[in-house]
Amino acid sequence: MKGDREFNKFGDNSHQQIIEMFEKDNQFQAEHKDFFSNNPNTLRIRFKQIEAGALGLREEDDGSYTDFNSQTPATEKQLSTLKKQTDEAMLKQNPDMDREGFRYRNGFIIPKSVKDLQKK
Repeated sequence: MKGDREFNKFGDNSHQQIIEMFEKDNQFQAEHKDFFSNNPNTLRIRFKQIEAGALGLREEDDGSYTDFNSQTPATEKQLSTLKKQTDEAMLKQNPDMDREGFRYRNGFIIPKSVKDLQKK
């Protein structure tokens, strides 16, 4: 039993070191955040609709947004918040990221643990 615990602790320490490497790789983070926050597009469209409604925005036929409380065009700040919240939802709930063996934690895309992968 003691050997199993030591092996598991070694594995956990190794995984933590790998996570830190992924977190420090700015190019990896930028590329993967861009990819997973925009794909699949059908999911992004759905999340954007949900987030827009939560912010009190309605998408018009021309693709612009209106604040449905004041009936005025959405401000740049509202649109920026919509993009940020949609990106965050995509990164937190993207099934493609899960299938690829990644997860989003504390603002970083990191590999899942072996335990998480074995649960599949």
